[in-house]
Amino acid sequence: MRHLGLDPGKRMAELEKGAVVHNGVSDQEKLPTEVAASGAMILVRGKPGEAVIAAFLHSETFLQVHQVKRYRALQADSGDGPAFADLPVPDPGQLPEIVKAPRKYLNLSVAEGDRLAKVSGAGAELDARARAALAEILGARLRAYAAQGLPGVEPYVRENGAVADPRTDLRAAIAALAFTREAFPGFLDELTAPKTLRSYFWMERSIESAKVLVLSAELRRVAGTSALGADVHFYASREYDAMLTLVGVVPHEDGSLVFAVNHTFTDQVTGLGSSVRRSIARNMVAASLAKQLEETRQRLSR
Repeated sequence: MRHLGLDPGKRMAELEKGAVVHNGVSDQEKLPTEVAASGAMILVRGKPGEAVIAAFLHSETFLQVHQVKRYRALQADSGDGPAFADLPVPDPGQLPEIVKAPRKYLNLSVAEGDRLAKVSGAGAELDARARAALAEILGARLRAYAAQGLPGVEPYVRENGAVADPRTDLRAAIAALAFTREAFPGFLDELTAPKTLRSYFWMERSIESAKVLVLSAELRRVAGTSALGADVHFYASREYDAMLTLVGVVPHEDGSLVFAVNHTFTDQVTGLGSSVRRSIARNMVAASLAKQLEETRQRLSR
């Protein structure tokens, strides 16, 4: 609770009454690219930790709370074409502009931008070719993360040459979660290590009317009556650079204390007014985590 900036003396009584408590934690935002560090907590009774983690990370929970469509990807070493067969094209009406300057609109490396810029045609033909190119880009990023871990994540290079590095962001998020290392040794390292057995997903979500495609890695661990789960967004097509959400379950008296922590990064919140936008984002993420925990509790009761 102290890690989340919550006073146990004041907030535990709320938890005991069934409330969801949440908070933005500005002092954990260590990088200029970190737009939000937030957390939320609830008390759950009569359910094992493993079930709580499963409910929090359930695809229907993502859909109900965030309107995120979450799809299971194939194993990264077994061919990933079919996994992205239904891949939507972000902002089809803007597609001609996107292929003219891919790195202006999307998070891409130089090579990925060059690949998308070679796409030609119009209408349905352009749509199909762009879909195929994006599928190749996502497939390559998935395979690289699975084989190499965090070092396999390519930085994003903007049209003006500026570089945004999701690896740096995720390392900072993992460092902030060091309080879990004693109870769950090795978990944070396995989250981003090469050739670790993880579950992979691709997601489709809308952020301020923009279609965002996401690649994520999920890892779960059970240790007695405690449990931990993590969802790492190691690629997002636009709007943000990387994200790490951690959910944990620890025994507390006759129940379990469930906490969720989120670190979100983007290099697009800078300049005049950025502190206000960060404050808004921090509070929005905290409220969103609270909703996800409440939906988790309802799913468990069902």
